[in-house]
Amino acid sequence: MASQAPVIVVNTSKQRESGHRAQMSNIAAGKTVADVVRTSLGPRAMLKMLLDPMGGITLTNDGFAILRECEVAHPAAKSMIELSRTQDDEVGDGTTSVIILAGEMLAISAPFLERKIHPVVILRGFQRALNDAQDILRKIAKKVDTNDREQMLGLIKSAIGTKFVSRWNDLMCGLALDAVQTVVRRSSDLEAESGNAATSAEQGDASADAGDSASSMDVREVDIKRFARVEKVPGGEIEESRVLDGVMINKDVVHPKMRRRIENPRILLLDCPLEYKKGESPTNIEITREEDWSRILEIEEEQVKLMCEKIAALKPDLVITEKGVSDLAQHFLVKNNITALRRMRKTDNNRIARATGARIVSSVDELKEQDVGTACGLFAVEKIGDEYFTFLTKCRNPKACTILLRGPGKDTLNEIDRNLQDAMCVARNVLFNPYLCPGGGATEMALAVQLGQRAKSEVDGVEQWPYGGVAEAMEVIPRTLIQNGGGNAIRTLTELRAKHAAGQTTWGVNGETGVPVDMNEYGIWEPLAVKLQTIKTAIDSASLLLRVDDIVSGTGKN
Repeated sequence: MASQAPVIVVNTSKQRESGHRAQMSNIAAGKTVADVVRTSLGPRAMLKMLLDPMGGITLTNDGFAILRECEVAHPAAKSMIELSRTQDDEVGDGTTSVIILAGEMLAISAPFLERKIHPVVILRGFQRALNDAQDILRKIAKKVDTNDREQMLGLIKSAIGTKFVSRWNDLMCGLALDAVQTVVRRSSDLEAESGNAATSAEQGDASADAGDSASSMDVREVDIKRFARVEKVPGGEIEESRVLDGVMINKDVVHPKMRRRIENPRILLLDCPLEYKKGESPTNIEITREEDWSRILEIEEEQVKLMCEKIAALKPDLVITEKGVSDLAQHFLVKNNITALRRMRKTDNNRIARATGARIVSSVDELKEQDVGTACGLFAVEKIGDEYFTFLTKCRNPKACTILLRGPGKDTLNEIDRNLQDAMCVARNVLFNPYLCPGGGATEMALAVQLGQRAKSEVDGVEQWPYGGVAEAMEVIPRTLIQNGGGNAIRTLTELRAKHAAGQTTWGVNGETGVPVDMNEYGIWEPLAVKLQTIKTAIDSASLLLRVDDIVSGTGKN
C-alpha cells in the first residue's frame, strides 16, 4: 500500500510558533517591554528621548507615553502596550508600575512552565492570589478626608514627585487640585439643573444621617477631559501657570471696532451661521430684469439684518458662534455695540456654556432670555506672545476651567501637560474612592510578605508554587525603586521583609536614597483605586499571555 501524502492544513509559508516555544516567546517579549520602562520608575527616574517618524521629539518618563511611541512587531509586546493604555484611561497613573509588574509576573511563570506545570494550574494560583491581594489592599488602606486641602495636596505631590515637574511640586499640585475641584459635579448640582429642588432637600436629610462618607458618594461626575482644558503657551516662566476661574480661547474679536473688555457681559452662544442662508443644493436663477437682481441682493441683506435684530433684542454684550459671521452681520453687530467671536470649536463652546450659565442655541428664531449667560464677571482679549487670547474669567461657580501653562519650550510644556494630567487623575480617583495605600513600594512589600505567609499556610498542592510566585513578583516594585535610587537591593529588601513580617505595613523605600523609611513619616501615599487597577491589570494580562500556545503570524517567513 502506497504511503499517504501529508495533509497540509496551515499555510507553511507563514511564520508559526507553537506549544512551549510560543509561551517562552511571549514571556521574553513581555520582559523586554518591562525592561524598557524599568529605569523610569520612582523619583530618580531617567527620561527617555524618543524620535517619531516625522522628526518630532518626545522627552518623558511616563510609561504610557514611552510605549506609545515605540514601534513593536511582537504581538505579546503590543498586548503589553495596550495594557498601559488601559491603565492610563482607567486611573491615569501607575502606567510604568503595571508594565514592570506584568513583565515580572511573566518572568516568574517561566520556571513553572519548564517544570511542565500546566498553564491552567498556574492561572488558578494567580487568580487566587489576586483575590487575596485585593482583600489585603483594602485592609491596609486608610480613609482620607477629600475636603482637607493639605491631605489632598500631599497625595498629589506623591503622584508627581517622580515626574519632571517635581521641581515645581507645590504649584502643580495646587493647579491640579483647583482644576478638579472646579469641574466636579455633585448630586446637588445635577438636581439643580433638572429643577428637582424638592428631591435634593430630601436627599440632604438622608445624607446627614449617612455621615462623612456622603461627600465621596455624592460625587457624580468629574470630566477632566472635556471641561478642564490645558492651554500651552510657550514663553514666560513656569511659575506664571495658573488655573483660570473661567475659560480661555485662542480667538480674537471679528471686527476691530468691537469692544475688547466688558465687565459682567451678557453672553449668547449660537450654533448657526450669521450670514445669508444658502440652499442645500446648487440653484440656478434666471433673471430678465435688472431690478430683480437688486431685489435678490436686498433680500440677502434683509435676512442678515433680521437675524442681527433678533439677537440685539436680547441686549447681549457678547455673541459667540460655532459658524461664520459675514461682514454685513459684523456691521450690524458693531452698530448695536455687540462683540462677536466666530468659528468656535464645539468643545470650547460647551465649556463656555458650563462656565457662564448660557445655553447653546441652534437658531436665532428660538432665542429666549434664559439662554443668555450672566455668570461671567469679565470678558477681555489679551495678547500673549504673538497671539490674541480671549479670557472669560471671574465666573461665579464655574463648572469648567482652563489651565494656562507657560514654559520655556514646546517639549517642556508637553511633558508638564502629561504630568498634570496624571495629577488630575489622581485627585479625581480619590474623590470617587477616598482610600489611600502607603507608597514607595510599601503596599507591594506588604502584599509580598502576606501572600508569602498565606502560600505556606492556606494553599495546598501544586497551586502553592504560582501563588508564592505572585508574592515574589510583587517585590519587583520596591527592588526597582532601590536600584534606581542607588541603594543595596538585597540588604534593603531583607530589612523591609523583617519590618513587614512584624506587621509594620507602612514601611517602604525612600526612592531618592534607596533606604527603608516609614511612609507615615515620609508622607508618600497613593490612591487605593490605582493600586487595585495595577494589580488586576498586571495579573490578568499575564494570565492572558500564558494561555497562548500557538502564534501564527500574518507575515511570511522572509
